[in-house]
Amino acid sequence: MTIRPLLLLCLFASFAAGADRVRTTTGTLTGKITKTSPQAITVETASGEKEAAINTVTVVLFDEEPSELSQARVNAANGGYQTALAKLTGIKLAEVKSPLVRQEIEYLKAWCQAKLALGGEGDLRAAGQALNGFVAKNRTSHHTLEAAVVLGDLLVAAENFPAAEKFYAQLAETPWPDYQMRAALLIGKAQQAQGKHAEAITQFDKGLALADTSDAAKAAALACQLGKAVSLSATGKAEEGLKLVQAVIKDADPEDRSLNAAAYNALGDCYQVAKQTKPALFAYLHTDLLYSSEPAAHAEALYHLTKLWDAIGRPDQSRAAKQTLAEKYAASPWAKKM
Repeated sequence: MTIRPLLLLCLFASFAAGADRVRTTTGTLTGKITKTSPQAITVETASGEKEAAINTVTVVLFDEEPSELSQARVNAANGGYQTALAKLTGIKLAEVKSPLVRQEIEYLKAWCQAKLALGGEGDLRAAGQALNGFVAKNRTSHHTLEAAVVLGDLLVAAENFPAAEKFYAQLAETPWPDYQMRAALLIGKAQQAQGKHAEAITQFDKGLALADTSDAAKAAALACQLGKAVSLSATGKAEEGLKLVQAVIKDADPEDRSLNAAAYNALGDCYQVAKQTKPALFAYLHTDLLYSSEPAAHAEALYHLTKLWDAIGRPDQSRAAKQTLAEKYAASPWAKKM
């Protein structure tokens, strides 16, 4: 039997109206999510079963999700973690029938708590316990690898570097170059935080050696360049480090706030090593004035600004930076260094 095009369109529209959607870097899978795992999401679509690899997934939307979850997801993506938590807390989980939707709500809660703690607005240990508890209870969650990164970040903030590196290493075990690059980047940054700059440079070079043309891989490569620049400067190669950072700033997507904040902080680090106080101050000011929506980077910039304002004879500006750091990021490692 032949189905007329108009009837086929109507049937598909009816099928899609009440459907889950998995948006990826190449399109959207619409249908019913039948399976999730740390590496893939399986969707029963109108044309059969299809699988989306996690490294291509940008967002997952569930047919049965409450509007508060949809709103919270947008808030969280824009850095509004407190607003997102307030919306999520208002959802009555007992009334949510779908196990996957309940899982999504629980994950987003734990993720927002972790991001707040990393920004100095929460308890690192409590946030880690909540996120680790989610992972332990939901072994097949498609959020597993993302959670591993955030758990690693929490452990770095708590200065438990060996444990952090084990979480980051989970990304290196995937088949995707962009995730392998990210693993090298994160492990390198953890080693950098310990002053192990030679080891860190090895990791950054490992990431840069992985060839991949995806947008995620390009961003990871630029971040590896930044990490290498900071470690080169720390080992006495400030000029080489400066050239690398300046190249990243030139090539970075202006909309990538996280990368740009990291770039200007790295520029400040390199200028400080080169004993160029005013250029270093102006670099950190870029982060303070343009990228204050990036909590961890902003706290780092404020810490350096407290020192640099004093160095050029501006104690009033130094006090203002110190006050902002204490008020907004009291629990951050940078505030604790004051």
